[in-house]
Parts: sequence; structure tokens; C-alpha cells
Amino acid sequence: MKINTNNMSKIFRFLIALWLHTNLVLSSILKYDPSILEDAQLTTIGLIRKYGYKAEEHKVETKDGFRLTAHRIPKPGAQPVLLVHGLEDSSATWVLTGPCCGLAYLLSDRGYDVWMLNTRGNRYSRKHRKYHPLMRQFWDFSFHEIGVYDIPATIDYMLDRSKGYKQVHYVGHSQGTTSVFVMGSERPEYMKKVKLLQALAPVAYFDNLNAPFIQLIKPFARSLLSMIKLFGIYEFPPEREVWSRLYYKLCSFAFPNTCTNFLMLVMGQDYSQFNQTLIPLFSKHFVAGSSVKSIEHYTQLIERGGFFKYDFGNPKVNIKKYGTRNPPAYKVGNINCKVALYYSENDQLTSFKDVQRLRKQLPNVVHDELLAYKKFNHLDFTFAIDAKKLLYDSMFRVMEKVDKGEL
Repeated sequence: MKINTNNMSKIFRFLIALWLHTNLVLSSILKYDPSILEDAQLTTIGLIRKYGYKAEEHKVETKDGFRLTAHRIPKPGAQPVLLVHGLEDSSATWVLTGPCCGLAYLLSDRGYDVWMLNTRGNRYSRKHRKYHPLMRQFWDFSFHEIGVYDIPATIDYMLDRSKGYKQVHYVGHSQGTTSVFVMGSERPEYMKKVKLLQALAPVAYFDNLNAPFIQLIKPFARSLLSMIKLFGIYEFPPEREVWSRLYYKLCSFAFPNTCTNFLMLVMGQDYSQFNQTLIPLFSKHFVAGSSVKSIEHYTQLIERGGFFKYDFGNPKVNIKKYGTRNPPAYKVGNINCKVALYYSENDQLTSFKDVQRLRKQLPNVVHDELLAYKKFNHLDFTFAIDAKKLLYDSMFRVMEKVDKGEL
């Protein structure tokens, strides 16, 4: 059968036009509150202060030379809490949904001294005493270095400024859990400085991850990453004003429906808990930047299974680095502090079966919660409309019991 390429071209153009028209109609329906558009232009500090909370910015230097930014809602004399964001995220994730729903605000209202770390490479932590972000060496890190350097340095910095306290509460989301698991494995002495580790969407194993998006890109991931590095790209995405402005305009005004659908494809579908009126906030603050190596390290775990250190792809380099041809597994059993796990069935980036496998290896799990709301996805842990009712109230109860010595 002969295919009429002219007709095919017309059909293709029609479908593109239909897609554009649908997105433009939807974008015209979305009427953003002017205050939301204003908030989209504010930094984390600006957002906190706008809503009547005190805010501080602190600089934390790591042993390997990174100068990190930590944001704080101060409460001198109160129990310190450290919040650590996920991959491509920033401290803004804890405050974007406002005083009613943002975890940082809710913790502050409950009397905690709240600290929010920005891990190396995101838009708030792009300084190094030796390397510039335009240099390849600046981006030679994954979640491993965050766990070995960033989190320990931040905990020490916090405790130096929290008189009378020898431990911090720790809350991590996604990569914020992976990196603290690395810290527990590689620097187990720091577990004595963690009063309670609350892991939201814990990420360590990927053996049971069957998410459609992950399965779609999995066969091409290694080739794509190799090509990206071949072109000398080590930061993803590049932190450029032009890119940031374009992404913001496209996802907020031109194609909000497409961007939302893509998020749901990656994170898990839960439109009922996603506040579309906050799209300008999300698209302005996320993605916040990280290294290509971080994505590559996760890709290795997805491809090979297990929770292993970074594979340099050359047995000789691995032997020089680790003493073995293959990278060794992280020692999860060293994470000997009180741990609370929160996970869901609809999370497309964390299989609940893999979390349960992790749970069996952790020596001191005091709370294990598979969330009751079936549609809860990876994004909902920080952005869900009803996050307080569905998740945070449970977290607060566990924290209170630990603070009182009842758990």
C-alpha cells in the first residue's frame, strides 16, 4: 500500500495545531492569583518573610570545598530540625504551598527551629573554594558526596548554633533519603547526632520499580548520558536565566496541561491533590539543578539492582577507588538511629516493595507507614493539597513521641 506523504504531513500538522490550541485554551482558563505570580519571583527567603516568618541565610562549607546555603526559620532555644530536598529540588519545596500546608511553616508553628539545606549544585549552592560551575570538576559528585560531606557539615553547623542540643531531627524527601542513608553507611558516627530520621519516599533499591516512564527510558539512559557528557555537559539542566525564563513561561502560560501531564507520568497520577493554580510557583522553583553524575548514579542502581557506590565503568578505576572490580554495596545496617518510613503505592519513583526490603535491613525502625491514600504520588510528599492530613500529622505524632521519650 502506497502512503500519501502529503496527507500524512497534513494530519501531523493538524494534530500539532490541535495540541497547541488545547494547551492555549487551558492556559486561558487558568486564572492565576496575582500573589502567586508575585511569589514565583521570590527566593526561598523572600517567600518565608512575605508570610510573616523570620528567615535567615547561612553558609556551610564542606570538607571538600563546597559552600552550601542553608535557609532557616529560626526559633532560638528550640529543637533543631533539618529538611533535605530531593534531586533537582531546593529548599523552596518546603515552603511553596504556603503557611497552611508547607512543612517548614508547620514545623515552625509547632515550636521547632527549622533548617532547610540546599545541596551542592542547586541554584542556591553553586560556590566552591577552588572550582567554578563552568568547570567539569565542580560537577563531579552524586548523592554519595552529599551524604559524605554536605549533610554532616550541616548537622555540625546547626548543633554549633543550637545550645543545649546534641541531636537534630532529620526529614528527607527522595534523594534527601538516599544521601542520608549514604551518611549512615559511610559515617555511622553521625547517627548519634540524629534524634529521628524521617524518610519520605525512601530511595535506595529499585529492584521492583515498574514505572512506565522509567521502563521507557531505561534502554536508552546509558547512551543518552554518555552523549551528554561527550558534549561536555555535566550540569543538568544548565542554570541559565534564558532557560529558566523559557521553562517558566512555557509551563505556566503556554503548555500548563502538558507540563502537568508529564509530571504525573513521572511521579504518579494524582490530579486531585495537585493545585494547578500554583503551577507558576512550581515551574519557577523546580527544577533547581544538579549534576549529570547524580542522575547517572541513580541510573546504575536502576539497571543493576542493589544499593551500590558509583561505578566508574572501568574495573581498574574501581579497584583503585574501592579495592574491588565492582563498586561495594552501602552498609545499610550502619544506619543505627531511630527511623520512620513513609511511602505509597502510587509513587512511580519508589516501589513500596523496595522500601519494605530496606526496612528489613534497618536496625531501628520505629515507624513504618504505607500511606492509606492510594493515589499518593512522589510529588505529594511536599506538594499535596491535603499533605498535612494525609502525611504530616502522622509525622508530628511520631516526632512528639520521640521528643517525650515514648518511642
